[in-house]
Amino acid sequence: MNIYSVIITFNPNFNVINLINALKCQNVTPVIVDNGSKKFDFGLLEKDNHSQLIKLKDNLGIATAQNTGIERALELGAEYILFFDQDSTIPDNFVQDMMDDYQLISNQNIKIGALGPRFIDERYNFYYKTISISKHGLRTKHDVSNLTVPLNSTLLISSGSLISVDTLQKVGFMRDEYFIDYVDTEWCLRAESLGFQNYISAKAVMKHTIGDNVIKVGFFNIPFHSPFRRYYIIRNCLYMFKESYIPIFFVLQQLLINVLHGFLIIFFAKKNKLDYLKSMLKGFWNGLKFF
Repeated sequence: MNIYSVIITFNPNFNVINLINALKCQNVTPVIVDNGSKKFDFGLLEKDNHSQLIKLKDNLGIATAQNTGIERALELGAEYILFFDQDSTIPDNFVQDMMDDYQLISNQNIKIGALGPRFIDERYNFYYKTISISKHGLRTKHDVSNLTVPLNSTLLISSGSLISVDTLQKVGFMRDEYFIDYVDTEWCLRAESLGFQNYISAKAVMKHTIGDNVIKVGFFNIPFHSPFRRYYIIRNCLYMFKESYIPIFFVLQQLLINVLHGFLIIFFAKKNKLDYLKSMLKGFWNGLKFF
């Protein structure tokens, strides 16, 4: 099987080289799409004959960068594509674990959308829960810390996910206008609306960091994103109101949760409080203009 990975970078640190090398050791060809970085020397990658480097002139967003990587992987004959962020790290058996669970599900004659790993945040030593959405938009959170078999989960995080080329061609690529946030959410819900099912792997575990930091409020862990990200979180949440396959109640929940998160971040932030507020208001304004 021809497995390629699409890795999106933007001013990465040297850890991305470790990810690239880990993938090559597991017989995966990396396709690195850089979103206009100004602070990283790509000299080593430009000389690497076992990976593909595409340098975009500007930051065109994760969705467009992923689509650019997908197109290159298709040109090279990919059958499966693994998606990664620049800050992800994987164990030595990651790809085999993913393919084992993918085959296990496929043997049950299930149309697989995407398969994602379980995520562990080493900073705070917890597994991120995954979320399923009912047809009415009700959310169910799943604890994945002790999975023994793959779990059907509507929503997956893009990084670490595995999608077959056949599925991508039937569901479609990522939506460029979403730029960064909710790109994976929109795709997952679109896939499920077309009869595909998304799963969390029981075998594959990946270290991953969500948000620039995490604040704990009671039993909840809230990702502490930058003002730049808070803008897209609010704007794209409003974008989802126009998607017929995304339950309105789910979008309302997301909007309420994100507004609450935004105000909690403003309350706990030690600096840039005004920037956070401005980014949220701008997100609302530009999201409403989409209608």
